[in-house]
Amino acid sequence: MQKDTAFAKGKFYTPFKIFSRINWLFVMRLSVCCGAILIFSFSLFAATRTNGQSLNGTKVQLQVHQESLKSALQKLQDQSGFSIFYPSAKVNAFKNISIDAQPKTVADALQVLLKGTGLDYHQVGNKIILSETKKATVAGKTAEDAAANADQVNKRIVGIVRDENNEPLPGVTVRSKQNNTLSTATDENGHFHLDISSENDVFIFTFIGYKPKEVATNGSTSLDVHLEPATGTIDEVQVIAYGTTTKRNNTGSVSSITAKDIENQPVSNPLAAMQGKLPGVQITQNNGLPGSGFRVQIRGIGSLASGTLPLYVVDGLPFTLFNGSTPATDGLNAYGVSGANGGEISPLSMINPDDIERIDVLKDADATAIYGSKGANGVVLITTKKGATGKTKYNVNFYQGTGKIGHFIDMLSTPDYVAMRRAAFAAAGVTPTTTNAPDLTVWDQNATTNWQKQLIGGTAHTTNADIAISGGTAQNTFLFSSNYRHEGTVFPGSFGANTFSNRLSAGHRSEDNKFGIDLSVNYGYMQNNLIGTDLSTLYNLPPNLPTTNANGTLYWNSSVTNPLAYLLRPTSNTTTNLISNMNVYYHLLPGLSVKANLGYSATGLKQTLETPLTSRNPANVVLSAPNNTLQYANNTYSNYIIEPQVEYLKKILGGNLQALVGTTFQRTIADGVSLLGTGFSSDALIGNLNNAASIVNYGSNNSDYKYTALFARANYNWDDKYIVDGTFRRDGSSRFGANHRFGNFWAVGAAWVFSQEAFMKDLPWLSFGKLRGSYGLTGNDQISNYQYDAYFNAAGSANSYQGQSIIYPSSIPNPNLHWETNKKLDYAIELGFFKDRVYLKADYFRNRSSDQLVSVVLPTQSGFNSYTSNFPAVVQNNGFEFELSTTNVQSKSFKWITSFNLTIQRNKILSIDNSSQLFNSSSYIVGQPVNAILLYHFTGIDPATGIPTYKDLNGDGAITYAGDRAPAPLGHPYYGGMTNSFTYKQIQLDVSFLFNHRMGYINNTSSYPYGSSLTNQNTSELQRWTAPGNNSVYPGATTLGTTPYYNYNSSDANWGDASFLKLKTVNVSYTLPKAWVRTIGFSNLMLFARGENLVTWAKQKYTYDPETAVSGAAPGLGTGQYIAMPQLRTMVIGLNCTF
Repeated sequence: MQKDTAFAKGKFYTPFKIFSRINWLFVMRLSVCCGAILIFSFSLFAATRTNGQSLNGTKVQLQVHQESLKSALQKLQDQSGFSIFYPSAKVNAFKNISIDAQPKTVADALQVLLKGTGLDYHQVGNKIILSETKKATVAGKTAEDAAANADQVNKRIVGIVRDENNEPLPGVTVRSKQNNTLSTATDENGHFHLDISSENDVFIFTFIGYKPKEVATNGSTSLDVHLEPATGTIDEVQVIAYGTTTKRNNTGSVSSITAKDIENQPVSNPLAAMQGKLPGVQITQNNGLPGSGFRVQIRGIGSLASGTLPLYVVDGLPFTLFNGSTPATDGLNAYGVSGANGGEISPLSMINPDDIERIDVLKDADATAIYGSKGANGVVLITTKKGATGKTKYNVNFYQGTGKIGHFIDMLSTPDYVAMRRAAFAAAGVTPTTTNAPDLTVWDQNATTNWQKQLIGGTAHTTNADIAISGGTAQNTFLFSSNYRHEGTVFPGSFGANTFSNRLSAGHRSEDNKFGIDLSVNYGYMQNNLIGTDLSTLYNLPPNLPTTNANGTLYWNSSVTNPLAYLLRPTSNTTTNLISNMNVYYHLLPGLSVKANLGYSATGLKQTLETPLTSRNPANVVLSAPNNTLQYANNTYSNYIIEPQVEYLKKILGGNLQALVGTTFQRTIADGVSLLGTGFSSDALIGNLNNAASIVNYGSNNSDYKYTALFARANYNWDDKYIVDGTFRRDGSSRFGANHRFGNFWAVGAAWVFSQEAFMKDLPWLSFGKLRGSYGLTGNDQISNYQYDAYFNAAGSANSYQGQSIIYPSSIPNPNLHWETNKKLDYAIELGFFKDRVYLKADYFRNRSSDQLVSVVLPTQSGFNSYTSNFPAVVQNNGFEFELSTTNVQSKSFKWITSFNLTIQRNKILSIDNSSQLFNSSSYIVGQPVNAILLYHFTGIDPATGIPTYKDLNGDGAITYAGDRAPAPLGHPYYGGMTNSFTYKQIQLDVSFLFNHRMGYINNTSSYPYGSSLTNQNTSELQRWTAPGNNSVYPGATTLGTTPYYNYNSSDANWGDASFLKLKTVNVSYTLPKAWVRTIGFSNLMLFARGENLVTWAKQKYTYDPETAVSGAAPGLGTGQYIAMPQLRTMVIGLNCTF
């Protein structure tokens, strides 16, 4: 389907018309090429300006006539490449300087320029230092007299920065507090130097993972600085939208994990490392197969139908996920091809977790509003590692391990299964036959197969290897990393995924620190070979089902599929993922900077599903038209973004003002097709679609999504005590018509650091205290493209008119479609006790979304089922978040740190008008959650008949679907996690738990009556009703199921406490003594053992994993009745070395 609207053609409306003229592909390619050229050029430029460059060996050609000495020196600096430092007052006194235009060496030029000035020069590396040698006379006065009360001579400060172990710390940023454009970084030995113009300056030292530190020079020319680790404390660097801050000064709600938290877990996806670590963030994996998608919710479900996916930002580049023209919810699927993992692939699986420096999750309006509608569901900022100054460093990380299913479901043995089946036939008065009961009449009554052990009882092998090379100088840094990962499965055979990723990060800073550029490129490739069916769903096959005949061929039965046939139906998922971005800045004036973020990402997803003849029941195959098939789908997604910005810093009225203004131009293009090939003459040819006798186009998609915005933010910080932050953004989206294309979003936040008040400083036990709050408005446009306009589909070759193809309208336009809005309120208190050894943060939040974007039912006579519209309904999420970190013990040889988080959350519909107009309207009830489940109220098993009974809620004398179901009770849900880290000398132990208290399905019993089909049951069946007078909560067995039987699984008989506690990860590591590893050429060597999903305590005994979600299941509720491949119990051993 191809759109032909003004906006789809690229015609943006005022004030964004210029944006429509941009050739996006050309601009982004040019931007990336320019970035590479700039880095290469500056690297060459820096390489020429080495300490070996001589004043006598470098020639210039100056033309100076009656100019000031300052102007002449500037020309010399520009031509020579040397930085020239001088006493301003002395140089400013000389106005009439001339020099001929003949070529001269730098030394000769200086001799001419400085003649008679009383100034001399000397070279220090790439710098020329001018200093006074004697008093110079100007118009009868000395230069010293002429420069009375002027600036003092530039002064060089040198120093070294060390860590807590007294080791040199490279890569530390050193900045002058008086002049924030004057900064440098420590070299590989921790050394630095800065030239200042004041006797008394204050230097600010910052480094990720360490507390910032301010040191006054006090007239000294050398400094020895020690930084303390920031163990999750107040002054830890915090990444926010378009910048950084600290916990102390942040006015928004942000939760974070760092590289240390990530690297201790043997995960392949960075989202998995966040599970149980962050308050307000609920993460579930769709299943435990390689590459499967994740479902992420930040502070609940905020919409009835439109997307709830948070915005992912990788190094400043928004990472947009689409399935066709629709925003993705869990992962990517190439237009309909399914597989054992649901067909969904998470592209974040191709970002190596070891490449990540930190992940920050923005939650409230103050933190997210600058992203406008993109941030309505929260923002996940992923910051990758970058090169650091110092000698080239090599880091190798390698581990291998295995994974297995942690828990099998207890199923009936063959004797118990046969007894159940015979009782069911007897109760119904039906005689078993070879047709309705082959398990009782044909198959061996003594045969037993444990299908769980046979189909998913294998061992999945994992191998992970990566190397990172980094280094650089104060001006140029680089980091290159490469990763290979293999993940097997527990299925029979050699199925699994291989992932390769490479990443390059390069940065350049000019010597005066006015110009900087960072370029990052990440490319990932995943080959995921699975099968078309998740074999864990076959756990309930009859235990005496045969799989092969006497001659070794597959056994077939019309009532049940041979499980071995699924192993003959392979799927292939080939995914590529490119993320590239460039950040450039230039300090125009003191406090004024211009910036630009340029990014391009591209994701390709090709999927195939083969169904050969050998995997089909021969009785169902028509020989004249063999129905072996190949389903093929291919989708590509590309995303371009340009974000120019201007930042201004100014000290005003004793406080610091920071202002940012910028604009966003973004375009996302999706292109996909799905084909079905049939009638291959041989199964050997099924891998190539060209060998098919017939190819049918299942569907195609071409969508073009454009987005533009203007944004501004102002932050005022007075004395680190009173902080105010304001944000405004105007968004434009191609998903809405011309009348409602633009939306305005804003937020205000404020913080009071009351521990800075004089009346609080006498409390020795309180080291930090802050109150903060925010309120704002964000939007949501996560719907399919072009819903505001009419579009047409082709009827296909089978339908034509006078030989011409037919097109027909496939949607009703809605020009009044507009933004869904979300009003966010947040209050919080943050407290630090005993020098921040105890840190507590508590948030109250309330989010209300309105103007819901939903599908509204249309009358049949309209010719359409529905159309997308804004609907008058309000959804609220509110609750409390708690975050606690404590340093329980801290001594020279032993440290014990605990972090704990808890979220208490409620979701409900506040108001909704005429919900019957909506699809799924029966579950939308005022006062109930968005994902409410309606159940029959179970009143017990009739002791006389064994038939389930239910309460007649509407009193009409009948139990009906429409009138007798009520919302399932939800209790008081909460979730969270806890991590304890112990360090004793070189030994470290980390133990992490996560928990979820909730109501949900507690039994995965079949939806059919016991014994009515060729389906095994779990051992709860042993407690079923068996004879008149029995008291049981489980129905009797029968093959003649009536409605009460079928309603049993949809009643609250199967609903209860679905809470669980999981030992999520354990990490044990030993770092060998540095004195020993240095003798073998290493600077660091660590051995480790790690485990994941080790133990689960749950009341849901009849499910594999209560944490695993299933695509399409209600988020946040118990999934006990759904069966999917669980997250595997994984254990690995490995080593990490640096040299």
